[in-house]
Amino acid sequence: MKKIILPVFIFCLCVLLTFDEKKAEESFLQHSPIYIVVSGVPDGGFDQTAQVMKSVLEQEKLIEQPVHILYQRGGTVDKGWKFMMNRDANYISLNSSLLLSRNLLGSSNVTMNDFTPLAILAEEWQVVAVPINSPFLNGKELLTKLKNNPDSLKIGFAPDFGNDDQISFARAAEMAGIDPYRIQFLKFNSADDLFQALINHEIDAATTTITEVRHDYEKKKLKLIATTTSQRLEGFEDVPTWKEQGIPLVFSHWRGVMGPKKMNQQEVREWDQLLQKMTQTKEWKKQLKQKGWTGHYMNSKDTKVFMEEQLKRYEQFIQGEQAVK
Repeated sequence: MKKIILPVFIFCLCVLLTFDEKKAEESFLQHSPIYIVVSGVPDGGFDQTAQVMKSVLEQEKLIEQPVHILYQRGGTVDKGWKFMMNRDANYISLNSSLLLSRNLLGSSNVTMNDFTPLAILAEEWQVVAVPINSPFLNGKELLTKLKNNPDSLKIGFAPDFGNDDQISFARAAEMAGIDPYRIQFLKFNSADDLFQALINHEIDAATTTITEVRHDYEKKKLKLIATTTSQRLEGFEDVPTWKEQGIPLVFSHWRGVMGPKKMNQQEVREWDQLLQKMTQTKEWKKQLKQKGWTGHYMNSKDTKVFMEEQLKRYEQFIQGEQAVK
């Protein structure tokens, strides 16, 4: 009897161990729907990134479950981030420098340490837009006017103080010898409000991103007079860079992904694998090109280091932005 029981026991143990190993290897992302939490209104920068992610993940069949976009409207960008904080690992949210600058400015108690950094996906670029019939033909003319009379122009941006749109313009002005503290910055709650104010000549110029201005630019509702790229962008060949105009500014606006703070190593590893696969697809690269974005993928480990470096950088920027606010 004992001779029979021992082999049976060993067999059962091996089966259990094999089952546990297979279970451990199974991706939780293949069995759970993905939720991308987006703060603000549809069609903003975060939403457009989420839409591209959803499209690529589903079209390329990188996951078996559906991808849902959850909008957290009203309030600040913090609303969506706070909503996600205590969710499971199949919930993620988009981030940018706002995660750093809002806290540095004292307008938020949310920090990068409240989340798990998962990836940097892409960079996009800032532009300066003016009304279609504006007298300014390029950014240099605008800065010359500001330098001679800083109080004469109103510069709009959206939706938060200390974002890359405001900071990039302040840096360009400073490089041109303009006191950024003197610039009349006007904050709008959304890109739609910002561009409507520009078209109605309520402001003289708007500093924004390629993503948000593309539609009105293609409809010729406004014109672009400067970009923060190192060379002219495809599809925007008529828009000069700041560098061309004597301002040595190259300034990118990154977009990343983060998850809840409480994620284990296996969950982070699965997100690393999935997001890397996503960014390597032809469809992802095609979407980036259409949006005017530049691919800049970093995994979770590199993203953490990158964001810590960015935090130090923005600490220096925000010292001047406090006065601008």
